[in-house]
Amino acid sequence: MKGKNNLIRFSILTLFSCAFYVFWVFSVAYQASFIKGFDKLFISLIANQNKIELFILKHLTVLANTPVVIGYTVVLVIFLLLKKKYALASFSTFVMVTANGNNWLLKHIVQRPRPTVPHLVTASGYSFPSGHSAGSMSICLVLIVVVIVLMKKSILKRLLLIILPILPFIIGMSRIYVHVHYPSDVVGGFIEAITFFLLGLLIFRTKITQQKKVRD
Repeated sequence: MKGKNNLIRFSILTLFSCAFYVFWVFSVAYQASFIKGFDKLFISLIANQNKIELFILKHLTVLANTPVVIGYTVVLVIFLLLKKKYALASFSTFVMVTANGNNWLLKHIVQRPRPTVPHLVTASGYSFPSGHSAGSMSICLVLIVVVIVLMKKSILKRLLLIILPILPFIIGMSRIYVHVHYPSDVVGGFIEAITFFLLGLLIFRTKITQQKKVRD
């Protein structure tokens, strides 16, 4: 009964995430007034000309470039297959392919131009949703599951579970800092990744749980 109740609650959470994602996509696509206000507010809070911060974020943002994220994913999936963790490998592949594939598709459907201010890094294509935000969030969420399932209790495990949730937000902020995305693009990328991550967990949760080792 407890397992069934947990499944129901998790299914509701996933449906809510899907609904909110659809709402956000339509709000951006149809240029809702609150999206414009949201972008203006957060740009004013984040944007500045601190040379040290700009230098750091210009270099950190490349950590979520599309080829880099693909590289992370390939290495992770190969590692899991070699470890015979087939459910985790399937889960990781599902989340990364669906989240980032959907990102590419939506960019070409919504066709939102990038900010017109001078870009501080090279960026091509459309603006919404942020591919860097979706890519970094999806790979970090997947890695959190992998760490929880495979790693024994250790200082390294605790450190990873602290760092991994923070990284996507730094990457997302960097995209606003370097003037290639609106804040609503970044939020859209985050929601996109979270939605497909939850869908992946909903599909593979039973098999993933079976692979979890007994911890001390």
